[in-house]
Amino acid sequence: MKSGIPKYLAISEALEEAISSGDLQAGTRLPTHRELADQLDVSVQTVSNAYAHAEKKGIVDAWVGSGTFVSNYPIEKEAEFMLIEDKDTEGRAIDLSIAHPVCTIQHKQLFNDALIKIAHSDTDALIRAARPVQGQKHHTEAAAEWLATQKIPVETDRIVLCNGASHGLMLALGTVVQPGDLVACEELSDHGLIARSRILNFKLCGLDTDREGIIPEAFEAACKQNKIKALCCTPSMSNPTSSHMGLERRKAIADVARRYNVLVIEDDVYGALEPDRVPPLSSFLPDQAFYITALTKTVAPGLRVGFMVVPRHLLQHTISRLAASSWMATPMLFEIAAIWIKDGTLQRLIEFEQQEFAARQRLASELLAGFEYDCHPNGMHLWLHLPEGWGADELVATAQKANLLITGYQPFIVDQGQRLHRVRISLGMESSRYRIKYGLKLLAEMLSSAPPPTHFLL
Repeated sequence: MKSGIPKYLAISEALEEAISSGDLQAGTRLPTHRELADQLDVSVQTVSNAYAHAEKKGIVDAWVGSGTFVSNYPIEKEAEFMLIEDKDTEGRAIDLSIAHPVCTIQHKQLFNDALIKIAHSDTDALIRAARPVQGQKHHTEAAAEWLATQKIPVETDRIVLCNGASHGLMLALGTVVQPGDLVACEELSDHGLIARSRILNFKLCGLDTDREGIIPEAFEAACKQNKIKALCCTPSMSNPTSSHMGLERRKAIADVARRYNVLVIEDDVYGALEPDRVPPLSSFLPDQAFYITALTKTVAPGLRVGFMVVPRHLLQHTISRLAASSWMATPMLFEIAAIWIKDGTLQRLIEFEQQEFAARQRLASELLAGFEYDCHPNGMHLWLHLPEGWGADELVATAQKANLLITGYQPFIVDQGQRLHRVRISLGMESSRYRIKYGLKLLAEMLSSAPPPTHFLL
């Protein structure tokens, strides 16, 4: 340690030097406070101060219940964060096409830690249990604890565990919608809902939207003109438009649903990304709404952990369909989720996503300055309006030629005759902020020039 400066600063500087030189790699777990104090013959408080100082500088991350890790981001230089291992872009397509949370080395380490913890516990219930179909008691209790943080407090007996939000939405729609029924939704909707309408043979009624999502007057007009069986919507950071309902808009939509007796199916997979979030739409319709969320968009896609809150009078109908479709949700994944909810890891992971997407949105605002797009400050998407001369298909094809993957508007349109000059850009699939920057810079360069000749895209 350097002499002449406080010990905690010397330790912090030594960590910084080791990370800069590559001696400590991103994701490396550091010794506990007690272990490092013993190694260096200093007090535990000195090590605590050193780690705290290093965390403020962004070179380490402290994960509640798991330890302190070398950050995935090296020391900030020139106001940029870059993942060292992902600077090389040659030969690898930059993927801005998939709705995906940011996953890091630390996610993998925390997942491995949870598996080790499970392996050293009694796993009998995880392997042998086939009931209750609704979900094991300690898993639904953990779910209720998590849902309360999402401003939807609920009794555990109304919670149904499912294998991700897609499974939950299929269960809800299968419970209340019959072939030929009319289901209202945003005029641009998640492609999963469009696929489900074809599988279950119901009709979609796209409603006019603005930056706060579905317009209440448009919803009411549709209810007056048609028999709307259900409203299936994403009030928080809707895919692909990033529209986001404020509190008063949610109350207004709930009021229309109540007056016309329309059941609401709320897809809230993005809601947790909003710091100090707005209460879910379902919280205003406790007896008339399915609330569905999951960890696939806010933690990791492979963590197919879905939570449903079901109207009590439809609970047994929903559980019956759960049993028919998969019998019960996979207990192992819910055990991991329960561990993370209880020890605070889940909250830290969510906060990481909030901060990381906020940083990526700021990066986009710099690199795409002068271009028009819709977004949420903490959201994972940009809904980009194309400049004159560009068509969506042209841009998608041109970008692909340049090893850049983006998504056109076609998967999201309810009215198949609709034509839009829009593409969706997603900011989470790439773990490296450097590669996000590289991809957005490449996109901006494309948009600043005329499209290439058609024969080039063949």
